[in-house]
Amino acid sequence: MSDRQARSRVLAGFPGMGALIGIGAGFGLVLGTLLGNLVMGMLAGAAVGTVAGAVIETLRRDAAKRDG
Repeated sequence: MSDRQARSRVLAGFPGMGALIGIGAGFGLVLGTLLGNLVMGMLAGAAVGTVAGAVIETLRRDAAKRDG
């Protein structure tokens, strides 16, 4: 296995942006339920998931540009 393939497999191990938004929204639902404001918890969780997804996608693209 080449070095490029190995790096590709490592980057593929991270969830995509859509998955992170869903995971964040799920955690937000649970947190919102505990705090008594379901909608705000879901929105906050989705926002955190969006930011985390954007960071991971940026790192993934930068690594692909370096390797490619």
